[in-house]
Formats: sequence, C-alpha cells, structure tokens
Amino acid sequence: MDQRAPITLAGVGVRFGERQVLHHVDLEVHPGELLALVGPSGAGKSTLLQVLAGLRRPDAGTVRRPADGRGTTGLVSQHPHLLPWRTVAGNVALGLAYRRNGGRWPRRPPHGERVARLLDELGIADLAGRFPSQLSGGQAQRVALARAIVIEPQLLLLDEPFGALDPVTRRDLQDWLLALHRRRGPATVLVTHDLDEALLLGDRVGLLSTRPGPIDVVPSSVSARAGLADGSAHRALLARFPADRDVRDLAADDGERAPDGPPRAAGGGPVGRRRVLRVAGSAALLTAPFVAAAVTGPPAAAPARGQQPAVGGGPVRVGYLPITDAAPLLLAHADGDFSATGLDVPRPVLFRSWPDLAEALQSGTVDVVHMLMPLAVQLHHGAGVPVRLLLWNHVNGSALTVRSDIDSVAQLAGATVAVPFWHSIHNIVLQQLLRASGLTPVLQGEASAGAGTVKLVLMAPSDMPPALAAGQVAGFIVAEPFNAAAEVQGIGKVLRFTGDVWKDHACCVTVVHQRLLDERPAAAAAAVQALVAAQRRLRDQGLRAAQTLSSGGYLPQPLPALQRTLSTDQDAAYVRDGAIQHPQWRQRRIGFQPYPYPSYTAQLVRAMKETAVVGETSWLDDLDPDGVHGQLVHDDLVLDAIRSNGGFDAFGLSGPERTEVVLP
Repeated sequence: MDQRAPITLAGVGVRFGERQVLHHVDLEVHPGELLALVGPSGAGKSTLLQVLAGLRRPDAGTVRRPADGRGTTGLVSQHPHLLPWRTVAGNVALGLAYRRNGGRWPRRPPHGERVARLLDELGIADLAGRFPSQLSGGQAQRVALARAIVIEPQLLLLDEPFGALDPVTRRDLQDWLLALHRRRGPATVLVTHDLDEALLLGDRVGLLSTRPGPIDVVPSSVSARAGLADGSAHRALLARFPADRDVRDLAADDGERAPDGPPRAAGGGPVGRRRVLRVAGSAALLTAPFVAAAVTGPPAAAPARGQQPAVGGGPVRVGYLPITDAAPLLLAHADGDFSATGLDVPRPVLFRSWPDLAEALQSGTVDVVHMLMPLAVQLHHGAGVPVRLLLWNHVNGSALTVRSDIDSVAQLAGATVAVPFWHSIHNIVLQQLLRASGLTPVLQGEASAGAGTVKLVLMAPSDMPPALAAGQVAGFIVAEPFNAAAEVQGIGKVLRFTGDVWKDHACCVTVVHQRLLDERPAAAAAAVQALVAAQRRLRDQGLRAAQTLSSGGYLPQPLPALQRTLSTDQDAAYVRDGAIQHPQWRQRRIGFQPYPYPSYTAQLVRAMKETAVVGETSWLDDLDPDGVHGQLVHDDLVLDAIRSNGGFDAFGLSGPERTEVVLP
C-alpha cells in the first residue's frame, strides 16, 4: 500500500448477533489528517477502530489499511496499560520489539537511542527511568502515546485517550497532541465523547450513532479554542449538516432566533436544536443533554422583581450542566432572583461535561457554576485551581438505577455499572454499597461473579438510560432526572437512593473562582443571596419549578421526569421495594438547603481516600480531612443569606452543626 494513499473502508458492515453495529460504512482517512469521531456508547466507535486496526474482520465490505503495504498502525486506548515492571523507556521500547502490523523486527537505529530521541522530542525525557507507579495519569498517557508513535505508524488510532483524566490535565494533553500531530503527522482517527475535543483537534468531524446509515464527515471550521465556550463552534459545525440529518428534537428552539420566527441556521435556513452529522447512523446523539456545550438559546433577560441598585463590574455569567442539581441557578435566573439583587446575569450557559465546565470556570468564561463537590476538592487540592465553594446547591438528588430483574446490590456481582465521574459522590456511594454487600469494584479488566467483583465504567449521564436499555450495563448511578427518566420510560428501576445511604449528602455545590471574591465581592454576595432565595422557594414549589425549567428551555428532559424528581412527595412503593430503607429520615428525592456543613466536608475527604478512581490520587495522601473545609469553603456569604431568608429553620435545619450518618 502506498503510504501516501488514504486508509479506506468501503461498504463495511459489522454485526453482533442480530444487532447491526456498522452498516455500509464508507470512509477515507487521508495522510496527515486528524479525523475526530464523536458518538454515544453503543454507536460502534470502538468497533470501527478495531476494524481499522485489523483486530476485527468486517462481516461485509473491504478495508484498506497500512498493513496491506507492510505499514504500521498505532493504537492508544483510554487507559495506558503500561507494564508495571518496565520503566518508561522500557515501555516505549516495547512498541519497537515487534511491529504489530506485519511482525517485522526493527534493525536500526538501536532501541535505546531511538526511544531516548523520541522521549526528548515529546518533552518527557525526564521520565525515562521512572516506573508506571511513579507517573501521574497525564504522564502515563503521554508514555502510551509515545509507545504508539515510536513505530512511526502510518495510522494512529486513539480511543478516548483523555477520557479518564482531570480537566486541567486533559486540556494540557490536547495541546500536546496537537503539537505532536503537527510534527509527526500520521493519519489519525480520534474517537471521543467530547464534541468540544473533536472540534478542537479534528481536521474533520463526524458523529456516530446507534441507527444504521451512511457516513457523512465534514470539515471542522474551528481551530484552537475559539468559539467553544459560547457555542458558536457547535452552531457553525451543525449548520453544515444536511437538512435531512435532523433527528428527534427533545428540546426545541435552539440556535439563532429571528424575531417571532423559528431558530435559523447560519445560512438562513431553519435548524433544529439537535441537528447532527451521522456516521453509521446516529440515534439522537445530540438529543443527549451532556453532548453539546452552550446549546441553549440566545441570552434572555429574566423578569425583574423589586430591582435593587445595579451591582457594578459587568455581567455575572452562570454555567451549568442540564441536571436538576442546577435547579437553584436556573430558577434564580428564570424567576428574577438575580436581577432582584442587582445582578446582570445573562441566560445561563449549558455545558457538555464536568471537565468543560471546570475549564470554563478556570478560564473566566463563566463566573458561577454548580459542580460535583468531590471534583471541587480535586481541583482545589489536586490541580491547584483556586476554586471556592460558596454554598451547597442541593442535597441527595441521585440514585442507583438497575435492570428490573435486579433486586439487591449483591446481584451486581459480575456486572458492569456506569458512573458519571470518578471524583463524584456517585462513585463514592456506589463503592460503599458494594463493599457493604461483600463486593469489590474493579476499574480495569472484567468483572467476575465468582470473585464478587463489579466493573465500573465512566459514562455520560445521557448515555446511561440507553446503555441500560441495550443491556450494555446492568445499572448506573447518577444525578436526576436520569433515574426518573429511566422509570418514566420503563427502562429500569431505582434500587437505592443515595440520600438513603448518606443522609442529606451534598452532591453539587456552587463554586466560583477566587478572583470573583477578590475582584467583585459584592457580586459574589448578591449571587449567594439570589441562590438561597431560589432554594427556599424550591422547597415548596417543586412542581412549578419543573414546569418553569422545562417550558423555559433550561432543562431538555421530559417534563414528567422533572416533575417526578422535584415533587415534594415520595412514592410509598420505594419503601416496600427497598429503594428507601430509612423512611424515618423523611427525605425528598432531591432536597434544597444551602449551608455547607464542615462535618460533611471532612467525612467526604475521608471517603474519597477510600474510593478507587482512575488517575492520579497521591494528592489525597497527605490531605487533612479536617483542614479542607477552611481552605475550600467560604461560608460567610451563605450565613448572611440564610439569616436574611428566614434562618436555618426556613430550610428545616437546626443549626450550623450536624453528625454525618452513612448507612449503606
């Protein structure tokens, strides 16, 4: 095969039993280009890479690969899979020991010289003598990439290479990969769940889906990071897709809106919120609320209630993920709480993932966000990002949802369960439940019923209900309304509410960058006042809030799922079925109270130390659980806001102290 010729797939089809995963796939990957493919779990991304790597023969069609001309292919997965008994240099040299595509032993130059030269070129020469146990997650993935690059492949396949990394390391590795690709330039196929990553790195971008169909791939009009935070990059890409690629629109009215008219694409034609490019047929990739960043409509002024004198310094920008954890931020905008405190708050910006939201906060794209509390701890103490926690956003609000035939945690032995993020209360509570049932979580390899292990995998929340329905996972643990959505759609059942394991635990908290407190303290104080007022109202008006968040386009999930989540009543059947084992706690599915208890912060850090995650955790070793609260949490503002909104009694609290209750 001519090394300058494209890698091609023609009419390729792959079946797993009765299920058609890839159907009539036609694709060309040109020398020197980086093709980014995005898609939900089950769309065939990994299968497509296996076909390109020669690890799986297609059931139909033809494939032209570098191996046809004695060329080479490098493959890098989400986990580096380094040999623990080899040094970094030894792991990289392993790629030279035997070329995977053709079985040719290299003759020159000597391994040591070639490896040393590559490590120096890639900026990791100082790691050459270390062992994998001495590497951070980002360093280990650099080594895995070096191992694939050292064979000078004509084709480089990257399967979610940055998916297990924290947001700061992930962005750094993306920049590093761009520089590497410019220097080395192999034809590269990158599979990712992250549309921003695809836009940032890809010369062309395609979207895979679970519905069989032909391939379309379009150029990425985006270079570097321009247009990612405000959604213009996504709109520019989506506007290129043919009109007949529209898919089911679960949350209408996105894009540029003409006065009194439907949303319009950049070229002037109507465009649905979830227009997608289909690779192998796309079953509503962008109907998933965690896929596109900044996809809400144009900024809209919230109604003003008792407008206070304006707080100076310009707008305060709010970022969120579309889950009910964000309800206080969204309702404070919808109901005018922000404007009532004198703040200018444009319509909140919807982001695709926790890493994207954290990156936007760090870069100053947004000023106030809701964030997983363990992630806030990791950013502050592990990554050195000066984030500060101002108040809790809510309590409880998550659940473990499983197949309908699973009646106990013990029945998860040998199964796979999805979590949304390693540093999350979901992962912590799930592992507490597993240990209490005599099970052991595993993050790599396969689960074994006989050994009593359960495989944990990261998955975007929007992919979880479809994955459960397709039998790809036995369950998932995640924030609402995805558990409620699974119930409403008859996909699965709630096995246990997380708030029934850890009483009134915080999940998401309101976080700002330290610069907001330093440069605009009045704006920070006003934002806290608005959010506490919204939380108090949410306690009594959950169903009205569900209607507001749905009709206002803040949350795209079906209204029945939002109503089930925000209702003040819990179905008694949950007690009968065991999803609620402590009815005396009298908890709602999701609760709202703003005070950040120091006892919870300390207990959370202790739990984080006991929880298995993928990635660097050495920063936790010397972290004093009792000292974290004072460094991370700034609670003066929320105490003032609680006093001005009826005091602790108004939120069903007895005061600023409590004892943590964890009963898995």
